[in-house]
Amino acid sequence: MTATLALAEVRQQRDRLWDHCRNSLGIARLLVQEGRAEELVATSCQLAVESACRAALEQRGERFDGDLVYALARFDAPLDLWEPAHARPSSQWLVDAQRVVGFLAERLRSEAPERSWGF
Repeated sequence: MTATLALAEVRQQRDRLWDHCRNSLGIARLLVQEGRAEELVATSCQLAVESACRAALEQRGERFDGDLVYALARFDAPLDLWEPAHARPSSQWLVDAQRVVGFLAERLRSEAPERSWGF
């Protein structure tokens, strides 16, 4: 019974984190559409990527230590998938964040196919 409760809690936390990811990407899309400052878009994209990483790690029972590059490496992500310190136009921040979230969504689909991992 406690294992079932623990699994349910992991799923709830994972799903909350994925919802945060989706919301952050939605905000980033609006910011790009409105022509807002790169810093705002970058922050929203960073939050989306971090939330997606945390959701994927939560699914595995692992914890996020604050290092996105290391977290992505734990999923065998290409080294150039996410470069958080690299300056770029707002639209490129969004493209890059969506690419990372898509990569993690594929990993989550293989580990938890019962849920939709859209973003």
